[in-house]
Amino acid sequence: MSSRWRTYAVACVLVASNAGISGAQSAAPRDSWLMQNYRFTGPPAPGSVKPTDPVVSELQRIQNAVLWIMQRAKSDQDYEAALAAAAQATTNAQVIGAITERQEAKANAAEAYAAEAQFKAPPEPATYLIALQDHTVEIATSYWTEGKMLHYMTRQGAHVQVRLELVDRGLSTRLNRELNLEFRLPE
Repeated sequence: MSSRWRTYAVACVLVASNAGISGAQSAAPRDSWLMQNYRFTGPPAPGSVKPTDPVVSELQRIQNAVLWIMQRAKSDQDYEAALAAAAQATTNAQVIGAITERQEAKANAAEAYAAEAQFKAPPEPATYLIALQDHTVEIATSYWTEGKMLHYMTRQGAHVQVRLELVDRGLSTRLNRELNLEFRLPE
C-alpha cells in the first residue's frame, strides 16, 4: 500500500472514531454547561445604567476604529500611519473626556440644585420697623395694640411693651412702606 493510501486510511479511521464518540455523548442539555459556568443575573436595576450621549458613543466607535488602524499599522511596520493614528486617538480621548466631564458637571449641578431646593431654609418672617420718639428704631417680627400700649415681639423672641405716645407714627409708617409692609396703629 502506498503512503498516500495509508494516509487516507488513517484519516478515515480518525473520522469514524470521532463520529462514534460524538454519537455517544450524554443526552444532557447543551446549555447545562453555561448554567454551571456562568451566573445570569437578569437585567440591571432601574437607574443603575446611565444613558450614553450619542456623540460620545459615535466618538467611541471612531476611537475603536482608530486604535485598530494603529495596531494594524504597527504590525505592518508602517510607523508613520501608526503615529498618525496615535495622534488621532489622543485627540479623540481628549474630546471624549471633555464631553464626559461637562456632562458630569451638569449632572452634579442639577443634583446640587435639587438638594439645595430640598433643604432651603424657610423664609424669614416679616420684620417691622418701629421708630420711637427718642430716635431709636426697633425691629419686630409681630405687633399688636391693647388700649394705649403697643406690644411687639423681637427677633430673639422677647415681648416688649411701649406706650403708643412714645412711637413716632409717621416715621414708622414710612419705613415699613419702603419695605412693602403695612403698618397701622390706632389713632
